[in-house]
Amino acid sequence: MNQQLHQFLEQYGATDGVLYLGHAGLLAVIGGKKILFDPIIESQPYGDSWVFFPPQLDDPALYDVDAVIVSHIHQDHYDLPFLRALKPSVKVAIVGQRPSFEADIQANADRPITIIEPETVTELLPGVKVFGVTHDSNGIDSSVIAYNDRFCIYHGNDNYLKPATMAKFTTVGVDIDVACIPYAYIHWYPFLMEYPQDKLHEKRIESERLVNMYQDDCLNVIDILKPKVVIPFGANLLIDDGNMHSEINMAVRTPVEFAAYARARRPELAEVVLPMLAGDYAGKPDGELAVTMQRVYSVEEYRDAANDFLRSRPAKTVRTDWQQVDLDGFLAVLRRRLEVCDTPIDNVLQFELNYLGQPILVEIDCMTYRPAIVPAFATGRNVHRFRLDEISSAEWLNGKRFEEIIGMRRFTLLREPNLYLPDVLKIFNTVV
Repeated sequence: MNQQLHQFLEQYGATDGVLYLGHAGLLAVIGGKKILFDPIIESQPYGDSWVFFPPQLDDPALYDVDAVIVSHIHQDHYDLPFLRALKPSVKVAIVGQRPSFEADIQANADRPITIIEPETVTELLPGVKVFGVTHDSNGIDSSVIAYNDRFCIYHGNDNYLKPATMAKFTTVGVDIDVACIPYAYIHWYPFLMEYPQDKLHEKRIESERLVNMYQDDCLNVIDILKPKVVIPFGANLLIDDGNMHSEINMAVRTPVEFAAYARARRPELAEVVLPMLAGDYAGKPDGELAVTMQRVYSVEEYRDAANDFLRSRPAKTVRTDWQQVDLDGFLAVLRRRLEVCDTPIDNVLQFELNYLGQPILVEIDCMTYRPAIVPAFATGRNVHRFRLDEISSAEWLNGKRFEEIIGMRRFTLLREPNLYLPDVLKIFNTVV
């Protein structure tokens, strides 16, 4: 058994505590009942393009739990192979009123699913109550508190709620001991956008604005929930590109950096916001909350350790069974997917692929929605031009939806003009 997991269960396995597995994974013990939140044990998210640092805890004991709560359908939270491998006695639960997620997990988990009614106190296990809230508008995310009369945790995964919605958790009337709150802006915009040299300052300003907006949101949530301890959530998932100092990995603030930001902005939170990492845990051995952390890094030490970890990993290569590609078949798939598009848009989607060292140029004119492989890109038009690396090119050419390529973060994007166009975003996020 993993040493930290063994120590945690020895101390808190019959009482109340929480062990951080990494990313959004959490093992909570409440009144001796073991509940897993968002475990990623058997899967690698987004085409194995991301990696956890520190590595998530993985141990056979994680199958020996009473319940699993899955927050939402995204691949870094939703591990179907793990859910299928659980014993029939393990209760698997989600917060309801999200039809597409309910349908997916009911169809694919191969086991009964418990639906928790949103904004309703529900006894999930004997002596353990839960209260869940779904996102204000996106139909995807949810958050949960789980508690008894001695211990309460908040699992926020990457669900950013409006203050009035977040305040619903305070109406339950329980004090939160440990709150897992998201703080990190993890997105391709603007970090993977191509800007002209004379506009790079605009990119830096926009990047800083968005990063700080999400960090400040976390501080606001702390003000609402008033937990005793905060675990900064969600930013130990890195692009597995061998370089912690790549633009996309540097763009995402580490838990250590957020703890420093919180201390600088709100000195009174120094003992509340703790950069806990996989294997760290907290509990109430004698009624008072105690925290056990294996190591506290400086910002530089954490970045250096993560960089050493990424450099030690094998380089990504194109799968051997993808050495040949049927371009006619690929275009036929795109044509079928694009049949749902019937509103002309004055924009051209351009995709510069790198397939085994050979360039392939794909173009979709959004006036006609007819995909084509072209010898050169059209000029003089409004465009969204993606440049994919060899790995993401192979994934898309061999059947993955472009939504998955976006998730892999192995691309850059040029927009001319550089405008936010929701109708165009919808095409490459949900159609192709």
